[in-house]
Parts: sequence; structure tokens; C-alpha cells
Amino acid sequence: MNAFSWHDFRQKAARAPKKILLADGEDPRVIKAAAFVHAEKIAHPVLLGSPSKIKPVWKQYAESSLEPPCLDIQSLSSDAKERLVRALSGITKYKALSSTEAASLLNDTLILGCLQLKLGAAEGFVGGATRSTADTLRAAFSIVGLAPRVSTLFGFFFIERRMTAGTAGPLVLLADCAVIPDPSAKQLAHIAIGSAAAYELLTGDEPHVAFLSFSTQGSANHPLIEKVRQALSLAKEKAPALQMAGEWQADAALDFFAAKIKGVGDSPMAGKANVLIVPDLNCGNIAYKLVQRLGGCRAVGPVLWGLDRPANDLSRGCTTEDVVDMIALTGIQAQIAVKPVELTEN
Repeated sequence: MNAFSWHDFRQKAARAPKKILLADGEDPRVIKAAAFVHAEKIAHPVLLGSPSKIKPVWKQYAESSLEPPCLDIQSLSSDAKERLVRALSGITKYKALSSTEAASLLNDTLILGCLQLKLGAAEGFVGGATRSTADTLRAAFSIVGLAPRVSTLFGFFFIERRMTAGTAGPLVLLADCAVIPDPSAKQLAHIAIGSAAAYELLTGDEPHVAFLSFSTQGSANHPLIEKVRQALSLAKEKAPALQMAGEWQADAALDFFAAKIKGVGDSPMAGKANVLIVPDLNCGNIAYKLVQRLGGCRAVGPVLWGLDRPANDLSRGCTTEDVVDMIALTGIQAQIAVKPVELTEN
């Protein structure tokens, strides 16, 4: 069983620290996280917001007298603002805007951060600590855009398993928790293949993918279950080398005894899944929040997979520690210049 931890993510990011833009730059949790990743050389954070609001909080947490690394649209020169307005106006969604309207939108740090990322002013972007996932997705999707040959954008959480003794266990990836409310079987297959690639790229460990449902290998029948079966079949066609199983209930995927009782104990994946694919966004969103609030598990995300550049979201209920780990994950994506695996409809 994989034992990759949050500390490993931080160490990996620190091998080649990347410049990461933080849209919620005036939020105390984000400022504290930025001071920590700067001190530990995990990343080069840039806080988007007013220096007058950021500086007093930064001084509480920074270990040196260094001024907080900030980017505030108000402090930019008129020439710099004009270049940003032209760049934003050149993007399809914003072409109909007047120069005044485009300039006004740049006051939104989600818009400003995603545009700076697209223009190469940084190598990664993190937002969402004070904004909804829908707001973050709109900015990232419209400005950063999908990677070439990608049709399915999704979001996943890394969840830290709790072991019997209450100690932290290995990390499990849960998807989709952020983007597609009711994915088709084809989209589920793409989400599974992309999640497996993400797990391997970010942790270095082999993915074991379980397609989750309320049935284990035919213990029930329903159109919702049939969609999961179809998704597994499609995923196996597109990626036959991946270890995948389904449809399985969550306990069979995570516990060998349950897998054995439910008739799938002979599977090499019984109780060993580390990539869990849920059938819809209801399941994904509810599941990660329940394991956080009732199970005492840490869940960091959603990492957005399928964008052309590393741009990730935060839950508004995130902690400073969550922000640190999301910055580290974003930095690792930037290190490997990750382009998501083929997820197209072809």
C-alpha cells in the first residue's frame, strides 16, 4: 500500500520551486501559507491583492523582514494595464467587452491571476479560498483553457486514509469532485484514465482504479449502475494496461475483508484501490466532505485536471495547511510541465 504523504509533496515541490499566483492574497490563511512556503522554499508565492492589507498579516508569520511578494492591479503602470486589457480582449469569451469593461474585470483576482498565468508571468495558479468553485472554474476555463486534445475537465481530491489505530495512512485520489454534475459513461472513462495518470505523475506510485457504485459486480441492477459498467468497459478499451475494477462498492475497494465477503476477494485490487471514481458530482462532493467532517481525514483539492496550465481550486473551508499542500501540488504540476493524457472523445 502506497505511503506517499503530504510531506512528500512538499519535498518534491521544493526540489525546483515554481512561481505560484494566489488569487485570495488578502485572506489570512493564504498569507500564512505563502509565508510558510516561502520560508521552506516550497514555492515562490505571489499574493494577489493590496499590499496595505497583506503586509500587516504577512509580518505576523514571515520569518524575515522581506516585503510580501504581491501583485496589485492598482499598482501597475498604465502601459502594463493596457497590455493586460489587450490580452484579455483577445480571448474569445471577452472579445465583445469594451476596454473599460475589460479593465474593470482585471480587478477580479481570479481573472487577473489566470490571465497572468496564461501570459507566462507565473507557472501556476491557486484560487478559491474565498470564492466558489464555479467562479474559479469559469475564470480558469475561459482564460487558461483546456490542454490540446482534451475534452473532459474534472477535479479531484487527495484524501488521507485513517488507519485502525487512528494514524495517518496512504493517500487516495477521489474524482470527480468539482466539475461535471452528471458525467456520461464516456466522460467517466476519461475521468478514470486522467485520474490514474494524475496519481502516477504526482505520487510516483502505481494507480489501482475502482469505479464506485452502490453495487458490487452485479449485486444490484439499475440504469445508474449500468452507466458505471459501461464506463469501465470504455476505459479498459482505451487504457488496457491500467489496473481497473468495477462496479464496486466503496468498502470492497478499500477493505479486503469486505471485498472477500462480496465475492471479489480474488481480485488483485481487492481492498487496495487508491484511485476512486464516483458516478456523479453529488457523490464526489458529499463523500469528501463527509470523510473530512465525520471521519477526520484530510482532503486537499480540488486539483483541476485537463487545463493547459496548472490552475487549481481551494475549498472555501480550507485550512492554512490545505493551502500549503495545494501550492505544493501546483508546483509539482508545473515542474513536470504536465499535459493531461488523452481524454478526447475519439
